[in-house]
Amino acid sequence: MTQGLPDDLFRPGADQRPPKAREERKLPRVPKPSSVKTLPLESRGISPRVLAGLIVLALLVAFAIGRLFFFTPQGPVVTVSPAPSVTEAPPVTATPGEFVAYTGPVMTIPALTAEGTCEEEDTSEGSSALIDADPATIWRCAGSAVGEQLRFTFSGRRPLVGLRVVNGNSAWADRYLAERRIMSLRWEFDDGSFFVQGLAANNRNLQEVRFPPLTATAVTLTVLEVTVPGDDSANSDAVSISAVEFLSPA
Repeated sequence: MTQGLPDDLFRPGADQRPPKAREERKLPRVPKPSSVKTLPLESRGISPRVLAGLIVLALLVAFAIGRLFFFTPQGPVVTVSPAPSVTEAPPVTATPGEFVAYTGPVMTIPALTAEGTCEEEDTSEGSSALIDADPATIWRCAGSAVGEQLRFTFSGRRPLVGLRVVNGNSAWADRYLAERRIMSLRWEFDDGSFFVQGLAANNRNLQEVRFPPLTATAVTLTVLEVTVPGDDSANSDAVSISAVEFLSPA
């Protein structure tokens, strides 16, 4: 006969536990509630208010830096004007009422003929004596000679810019101061232009005058004003011109 163990000594194995005990053992273990509080998600980073403040601060700093480098002048502003262009100056021309004399180099041109009044029988004192290039011959007229004229012509139309005159009798010895001398002459050109030339009464050299360039085929000289004779002799009451030269651009 088989002997059995008492009930109080029997311990069933793991697989021998009741089904209810096995199911309870498989249930997940729920941790006990902790005493630490769980914070919201935004508390772990930067709050929106702080983030907005940082953005505004960054914009202000960027604006200040940009104003410093782009709006603050680095020095005085210097405006450089363009260099003036070099242009050729227009030629000087005479306007109505304006006298612009020629100032360039000149040369003398001969007159073809010389005619006038107050001709003496001695050909050495006639008007042709003024174009013969002989310093010993002169034009001479007795009396004051005011209003007397001499007309010079050229071989065709010639450019003129000036003329020269030896006033008085410089060919005869001791006659220059004894005779009258011319104070002013009128020169008229065949184009209608004219001018008055004042002369020094005690200058025995060529007295030159310049005028604006013109062209002419003829020039007329008229005596306007003379001095009184230098002495009381009858031979001293006369007016003389010792030389006339016409000037053209060289």
